[in-house]
Amino acid sequence: MSASGVLLTDEDRSLLFKVSSLLEEILETLDILEDKDLMGSIREAEEDVKAGRVRSYEEFIEELKQSGEI
Repeated sequence: MSASGVLLTDEDRSLLFKVSSLLEEILETLDILEDKDLMGSIREAEEDVKAGRVRSYEEFIEELKQSGEI
């Protein structure tokens, strides 16, 4: 402990917050990687993009409007 009685400096707190955030991101990534259905959907979406089976945001919104979903 320093003479001022401060255990953690502002810099220490900032670093701990960053480390905590990074660990949370890693855990979320691992959860996604373990989800076989989600990973299959991601692979399928990547294949769709490579094959050109995509539409613009505007086209997507128009499709939703026409279907009455928005």
